[in-house]
Amino acid sequence: MKLTGELMNISDDTLKVLQNFASVNPNLVLKPGQKVKTISEAKNIMAIAEITEDFPVEFGVYDLNEFLSVHGLIENAAVTFDEKSLTMSNGDQKIKYFFAETEILTQPTKDITMPNAEVGVNLSEKVLDQIKKAASVLGHTELSLKGDNGVVTASVLDVKDATANTFDIVVDKDNSCKEEFNFVVNIPNLKLLPGDYYVSISSKLISNWQNTNYPVQYFIALERTSSFGV
Repeated sequence: MKLTGELMNISDDTLKVLQNFASVNPNLVLKPGQKVKTISEAKNIMAIAEITEDFPVEFGVYDLNEFLSVHGLIENAAVTFDEKSLTMSNGDQKIKYFFAETEILTQPTKDITMPNAEVGVNLSEKVLDQIKKAASVLGHTELSLKGDNGVVTASVLDVKDATANTFDIVVDKDNSCKEEFNFVVNIPNLKLLPGDYYVSISSKLISNWQNTNYPVQYFIALERTSSFGV
């Protein structure tokens, strides 16, 4: 059955979101509505974004990076949908791209309800870039967000080696949480769209990273070495 409707152009903002989501999981299932979700194979990262497009059908993409590369072959491609494929076109150029079976793809099966967050902290894009640069230089993969009487310090370190070099930066000098805490995140799991973030952290070993510049958020699991309270 041919699905009729207006031609759709995928915006640059949405393409950036899809490119970012490809780093979380190459599989993606797009559904009708202006929301896109993905989850990592290990189920320790879930990303959700609001987009301007409203796709008319549910369809699966097995290799999101390939899909984006194919879309990039035609400048300003307009997209139309069939039952089992979509067509990208502009003038005399046309590409037919077949959907993957959604049943074989890794996709979120339910929404995450964020538990009560004991800690909230703002992390700027500049700070996040410093953290990733420090991790690369020092060869570490762990980020510790440590609180001591309202002072929150972000540290790049090796939690298994107390003598390893570390990078520390104070990110909040008067946090509302005065408890001692040490929340640890695996830095390779910070597959974030560039921007500033408000981070909510729960002692239930989950964190929520809300981009303050664009409607995208990430739920990222904490490491079991995390602690809250004395």
